[in-house]
Parts: sequence; structure tokens; C-alpha cells
Amino acid sequence: MTLRSLILMVPVVVFTTGALAQSVPLTMPVDPETAKISVVTDEGITSTAQLPTTALRDLRRAMNEGAVLEDDDLRALADRGDSVAAWKLVKRLRVDGGAPADVAHYAATAAAAGRVYALNDMIQAMHRLEPGQVTGARLNHLIAVLYAHAWVGNSVALDAVISFNGEGRLFGALSDATRARILEQAETMDGRVELRFALDLLAKDDLSEAEKARATSYLAKAQASKNLAVMTTAQNLIALMNADTAQGGIQN
Repeated sequence: MTLRSLILMVPVVVFTTGALAQSVPLTMPVDPETAKISVVTDEGITSTAQLPTTALRDLRRAMNEGAVLEDDDLRALADRGDSVAAWKLVKRLRVDGGAPADVAHYAATAAAAGRVYALNDMIQAMHRLEPGQVTGARLNHLIAVLYAHAWVGNSVALDAVISFNGEGRLFGALSDATRARILEQAETMDGRVELRFALDLLAKDDLSEAEKARATSYLAKAQASKNLAVMTTAQNLIALMNADTAQGGIQN
């Protein structure tokens, strides 16, 4: 039996990233307290007077007074950076089955203004996007909002940064600088990030010696976690790697 097959038998695995991990159910929730951490990256429209036309100003006043606006009117305000309109539109799109690219974009606009509760909708919609489906300014908008939240310690955003970076993923190949920043954030966490990086490496079809060493290093850190599930999973993976090596080397 190959290492890849054996890993799929490990009883507790954390994340759904990469070819291997996508086959394993999510069993370890993020820290609920750090998931609430927010940051303002673009406060957008904060005053009706900032809008350039009478029509837009009238729409915003009506919305703020409780009027139910049409989708196109909410979109017009959201496109000008009104985070209230953006969030209302996200909720509307969620019910109506809106395009994931639109849900992600407008949820990002809401989250950029400090509405951290919009992150989940943004990330869930991003998981429904194919690589290359969102490009240019819209992709940069998603990256800016997600990274800003990750770097201030939001665990949901950090998980998403890891999920969307890599070959064949939404953000493309993971850069050394981004990996280093992720690991820097992980120093105060419970080892789940290192475990996730190890899983991504072990999911590869052809592991180099350097990659094996990196996976082992990640697992050693995860094994020292005070989180029982992280520690146990890391220990199981280390045991599987050691057993496989003793039988002639890792074969994916």
C-alpha cells in the first residue's frame, strides 16, 4: 500500500486542500475568537455626499431609510464602495443563486469596510471559482481583503490564503514570501498550519527528498501542538512516513 493510500486512512485529518486533502473531510474548526478579527482596508462610501450623482444619493438615502432597493440599484451603490449596499446585495445573491464571482466581489467590499461577517460568504464563493475565472482588479480586490485579514490574525482568512495559493489554484503558485508570512503568523497558533503544509506536500505524486524533509519538519512542529487532534494527526503521519521509508521509500 502506498503512503498516499495510507494517509487517507488516518482517522483525523484537518483540512481540505490539495489533491489528497480534498478527499478528507474537514474535522477541525478554526478558532472562533480569531475568526472575529477584522481590519478596514477600504472604508468605501461613508457619507451620502461622497456619491457623484443625485440619483445615487437618493438611492442611498432611501436605502438608509429602510426602502427595499432593486438589485441593480444595490449594485450601483456597491460599485461605488457602499459596504451596506454590498452586504445587502450579497444576501440577495445568496438566496437567488448569484454568480460566485459577484458574491465574492461584493462580500469582499463589505469585509474591506470592517464587516468581518462577510468573510465567510466571500471565501465560500471563492471556493466555487475556477482558476482564471476572476482576474485583474477583481482578483486583486479579493487578495487585498483576504491577506489583510490573515496578516492581522484572522484564522478563517489565513486558512483561505493557504487554500487559494498553489499550482492550479485561484491565486496561483505559492511564493516564498507568502509562505514565510503564513508560517510567521502560525508561530502563535496550534500547529494546524504546519500540518496543512505537510498534507499538501504529501499529496504530491512525486515527492523529492527536499520536500520529504520539509514535510517532516512541518510535522515535527505540529506534533508539539497542545491541540490533541493536530498532535495526534501529526504523530500518525510521521509513523506512516517512517514505516513507508523502512519499506523502501515514499511512493505516491
